[in-house]
Amino acid sequence: MNDGYLVDIIILKIEKKLKWRKVVFWTDNEYKKLSLLIYRETNISISPQTLKRLFGKVKYKDVYTPQPATKDALARFLDYKSWEDFMHEQGNGGWSFVSWLHKITVNKTGRRLAVLISITAVGLMILVFVPAATRSRNITFYAENITGTTPHTVSFHYDITKLRDREVYINFDHSEAEEKSPGELLDRNRSLIKHCFESPGFFNVTVFSEGTMLGSAKIHALSDGWASYCFNDDNFSLRKFVFGLEKKVRDTLEDGLLYISPGELNKQGFNGSTVFYLEHMLYKDFKISADSCILEVRYKNSADMGGISCFDAEFRIIGEDGLASVMLVQKGCYRWSEVTVGEKHMNGKYDDLSSFSSDLSSWNILRIFTKNGKAVITNDSASIFTCDYNRSLGNVKGIRFVTKGSGAIDYVRLLNGEEQEIYSDYFDN
Repeated sequence: MNDGYLVDIIILKIEKKLKWRKVVFWTDNEYKKLSLLIYRETNISISPQTLKRLFGKVKYKDVYTPQPATKDALARFLDYKSWEDFMHEQGNGGWSFVSWLHKITVNKTGRRLAVLISITAVGLMILVFVPAATRSRNITFYAENITGTTPHTVSFHYDITKLRDREVYINFDHSEAEEKSPGELLDRNRSLIKHCFESPGFFNVTVFSEGTMLGSAKIHALSDGWASYCFNDDNFSLRKFVFGLEKKVRDTLEDGLLYISPGELNKQGFNGSTVFYLEHMLYKDFKISADSCILEVRYKNSADMGGISCFDAEFRIIGEDGLASVMLVQKGCYRWSEVTVGEKHMNGKYDDLSSFSSDLSSWNILRIFTKNGKAVITNDSASIFTCDYNRSLGNVKGIRFVTKGSGAIDYVRLLNGEEQEIYSDYFDN
């Protein structure tokens, strides 16, 4: 099935829904307003520039084919569950004629002609074949000021007055995976709640009632460079660590390493003589897909530097829709090793991850490589893990490292799928 004529139908329906002036007369202002409206209703961001390509305002090298997430957002904006739901409806009404019409009219210079002819024909078929939309939303929920450097306050707008007899909660995505707290109860007599994100992260804030999610918004709380935190909890890859400002520590030594010694922790008011973990994080928009990238890190963790028995080192690529993470451990301790890529998760307690066990007291180079739905992880040039995965990770929103005790990072590099360097830090003076 060709997406081109389906996009034409979507354009027609959006124009009809908005009741603005004709699309051909739209300026930058209309595309900016539509971008905001789509985000408010779907929590998916489509840039004004992408909308211009879709609507034919900006010339493209050929017929523009939008990404799956973009198509889903357009369909959901029109109250369909998904792009497939929209396709199914069109398939039940006049499909073959529209398909034929599109095929005979679209070529490199004929997109606008196809739109005009399709609008006329499809307009008639919509009246005859397509049932009127009956979907309606029970709530309104959207976030304002979704990106900012921590500490960062976000405004969440909502209207839950239609849910008269149900309690509705908001979860700011701060709890750990094991935590079953329902979140914060929303006041139905209000329409605004604000929340301050003190530590960096990429958070999926959700609104739900009686176990059903009713809406969500993704918040990007940026770090001002690398942010480091000290904590004493056990480390699990699926847990979300959220730290208060009292947990923050600083790397004060200009030694070319991202490294905080136990002695330095003691000076900063922490107990460097007990079991502790250090987490280093960098949250920014790297403008690169986590499904086609390489994370390269040179690291070590040993007793003489302040590492703690069964030394481990964990490396995470935080995508907007998923995670690529690996925990490496000291020789003989692979029961504690873990790996996560998209929907795939393995744990050394139940799975054979003996290859994740190595000598961490020497400098090693770890690489996480993703491309075309496949992930490969190497440690000091040796391949230790390979898997296929189906769930897209989305764009890279953050990088996080965790060491048991005081491990050290010599450098970090992030490259795209063509091995072009997008970001690097050698922690020089």
